[in-house]
Amino acid sequence: MRVLVTGATGYIGSAVAEELTARGYRVVALARSADAAAKAADVGYEPLRGDLGDLASLLEHARSSDAVIHLAATQDEEMATADRAATRALLDGLRSSDKPFIYTSGVWVYGSAPPGALLDEDSPTDPVALYSWRPPLEHEVLSAAVDGVRTTVIRPGMVYGRGGGPLTQFGEMAAGGVPRYVGNGENHWTLVHVDDLARLYRLALEQAPPGTLLNGVVGEPLRIRDLAAAAAAGGGFAATPVAWPVEHAAAELGPVVAEALTRDHRISGARARRLLNWEPPPRVPLEELRTGE
Repeated sequence: MRVLVTGATGYIGSAVAEELTARGYRVVALARSADAAAKAADVGYEPLRGDLGDLASLLEHARSSDAVIHLAATQDEEMATADRAATRALLDGLRSSDKPFIYTSGVWVYGSAPPGALLDEDSPTDPVALYSWRPPLEHEVLSAAVDGVRTTVIRPGMVYGRGGGPLTQFGEMAAGGVPRYVGNGENHWTLVHVDDLARLYRLALEQAPPGTLLNGVVGEPLRIRDLAAAAAAGGGFAATPVAWPVEHAAAELGPVVAEALTRDHRISGARARRLLNWEPPPRVPLEELRTGE
């Protein structure tokens, strides 16, 4: 099975591509540069030179593939515009084929969880302004199921593992060698190890019914101040992370990002486990973060 993967050399994408290859799939990696193409070829993928702006090429490559997994990162308004157009082109290439298409969204489409509750796929969205475009695009992707595309949208939680991922932000926000977290640190995030997430993508490729929305999270939500301490230790910081007042963080990071980092994302991944029999191994995330595993 020939699977076109955008973002195959990125943090999540590389783990997904490795999982697919280990299961006998042929990975076709969209590469924006000669260096990325060489990197993909070195690990056994079929490199495909191109980018998200070449819509005609994306459509044709989707049409000639057996499945598409869209993992290319979108972090700003310009990239959001490109992602919308690229996603539509990829879907157009798959219409009436019954082939799988997996789109990567994220938990930043949620607001904070109500007290004592977990957010799930039926919870209303309340995205940070930076990602306000994502819920409508998710809807487009899921609705393409009626046009003969086996669509899945995955919302990964805070991804960690292999010494990388977004939890390195606590060190990146350090001041004077002291890591920081925004707010009082009493809010929570729900995590997923990148290797477990990769298996979820593979299971969705193989089993998810058309029009499936899944949260890619595992385990109990963890308090931010605890996550910051573990991630900072794993990043080699000797100092204990300290609280960064929201108003001060907003002046440096921008109010949208500062507000996002204080959301209480207590999220359930039960649907993926129930629907796809996704059973990640037992983990102790705080210990894995401390050791960089």
